[in-house]
Amino acid sequence: MNLLIVDDEPKIRNGLEKLINSRPEWQVAGAFETAAEALEYLEQYPVDVLVTDIRMPGLSGLDLIQQIRDANRDIRIIILSGYSEFSYAQRAIQLGVMRYLTKPTSPRELFGVLEEAQSELEQMQATEEKVMDAEKSNLMIEEAIAYIEKNYSKKITLRSISDALYISPNYLCRLFKQHTGKNLMEYVTNYRMDMAKSFLKDVHYKVSQVAELAGYHDTRYFSSSFKKYTGMTPLEYRNTKDTKN
Repeated sequence: MNLLIVDDEPKIRNGLEKLINSRPEWQVAGAFETAAEALEYLEQYPVDVLVTDIRMPGLSGLDLIQQIRDANRDIRIIILSGYSEFSYAQRAIQLGVMRYLTKPTSPRELFGVLEEAQSELEQMQATEEKVMDAEKSNLMIEEAIAYIEKNYSKKITLRSISDALYISPNYLCRLFKQHTGKNLMEYVTNYRMDMAKSFLKDVHYKVSQVAELAGYHDTRYFSSSFKKYTGMTPLEYRNTKDTKN
């Protein structure tokens, strides 16, 4: 977790930096005397947590926080101030400050707030990773379906699809079943049969031609599979009065 410290008192600023850096999981990315210096740093580098005083030369700590919020930066902010005035605390709440601590604060109190900030960040990162994983999985399924729709008339195997997506066949099968509720190769067969039904509506195509168009190079096997899928032979399907199903 990266932190930024802003305080115009060198003793406090240096003490905070030393205290926070004593925890190996935390790192003070910068410690500044003024809010302007902190804003300049934030233009270039992201941080997770800001620990700031309120009354400082030039821009105040509240001005700093306001500009951070105006820029939509998602930073946990902790105020560490020698002033406990209600108006300051009220404004801090409005700006979405995580905690308002008054000086002098104990290391235990500061560590408690920082641990809370770290926990929130870890939960947020875990949620983001789940979303990213879900998005990636959805994209893979979409790519698998697109591959089938483009290549259904050719020879398709589980290996050919997984190779095209650069993932293992077993992982692809599990992913496809999880997201669609269907077996991958059954999906290929169903898609081919639906296309065959569409082609059979055109009487200019012979059954053997329909078989080829649907990805079957053996007409007899195609007819057998088609009957298993629809309950009718290709010719029976073509000759039925209702060919919409």
